Amino acid sequence: MSSTTTQRRKGGAPKSVENFKIAVPLDDPPIKAEVMRRKFGTGAFDQHWLNTDCCGLFCAFFTYGLHVYGVYAVCLILIPPWMSTLDEDGVRSLTLMGHLHRLCFTLIAALAVYSHFKAMTTDPGTVPPDAMPLSEDPSKDDQNGSEMDALNQPKRGKRLCRRCSSFKPKRAHHCSVCRRCIVKMDHHCPWVNNCVGIGNHKYFLLFVFYTCLSCIYSFSLVIIRFYTCMGHHGHARSHHLTCLDRPTQLMNILGLLVEAILFGLFTSCMMCDQAGVVTTNMTHIDRLKGDAAANAVSGIVEVFGLKNKRETSEGTKFRLDWLSPFGQVCFPGPLHEEILGYRTPCRSVGGHPTAESEMVSTGTMVRSVQEMV
Repeated sequence: MSSTTTQRRKGGAPKSVENFKIAVPLDDPPIKAEVMRRKFGTGAFDQHWLNTDCCGLFCAFFTYGLHVYGVYAVCLILIPPWMSTLDEDGVRSLTLMGHLHRLCFTLIAALAVYSHFKAMTTDPGTVPPDAMPLSEDPSKDDQNGSEMDALNQPKRGKRLCRRCSSFKPKRAHHCSVCRRCIVKMDHHCPWVNNCVGIGNHKYFLLFVFYTCLSCIYSFSLVIIRFYTCMGHHGHARSHHLTCLDRPTQLMNILGLLVEAILFGLFTSCMMCDQAGVVTTNMTHIDRLKGDAAANAVSGIVEVFGLKNKRETSEGTKFRLDWLSPFGQVCFPGPLHEEILGYRTPCRSVGGHPTAESEMVSTGTMVRSVQEMV
């Protein structure tokens, strides 16, 4: 007895521990965590992404109103007196060219509006609450050395955001309006009522592109119509109609012209500016901070994604799905975490992304944790 007591006092363990048991109380209720989950918002657990800022919502609906006005002025005021004919009974009928211009302009405006809607309601690339640095991947530790060596090495501390106290990847920046950290944040655009980040950069570019295209289209139609009216002035033709149905419609055409010039110049400058962002793979915040682009893929691949799991160089070739706001931005599994700059345990098994997250839209990937709650 004395020898056994002495051995235990010195800190030694008993030789036989087969009957060693730990009593765990089974009557304790499980721990539950409750979070606020709104229908719309920018929180980590909100069901649908939408910034409820009043100024942003006003700018968004004002943008929709401008496109609706453009369709009204072009399709119902400018084209009917121009591209139509009168039969013997005095009934007006649009020509084939008139129907074609109506269809094309309406399609461009619809693509611009839908691209804006996707840019506004898509997660721009927020960092989920359970995000962890890539350096803490246990699979990489097993490859570089033994398990004991990995435990002895000091762990790198997480880079936390000073405002939201969440993990902040290298390319993430905090937005004071959305109150979240956004991966590859370029700027917060009030016109789309959202941040422009890696999750919705494609939709933002498509919105700017189709808006600029509609402005150029409407401006060209107004100028051509002006010259045709000047050329036909004073020449009576049996099948030629007046330039406008009513003189008061001149104000609508002038409003269309002003809208096309102002927003055409604005979107043209935005396209030139965003072209530099895509080609250099550096956002405006990166340029202000002096950070260099150090990613394995180009900016075009990050914006438009990859069509398949082949070499990343194929992503720089033009594809028709670049022009479609209905297509998703996809990344193969190996590039998924590298581009975002973090990993989440819910989507990784043994340090590798699951098959579900290999080819998914970026905006959906970063919110998968929120949808599981």
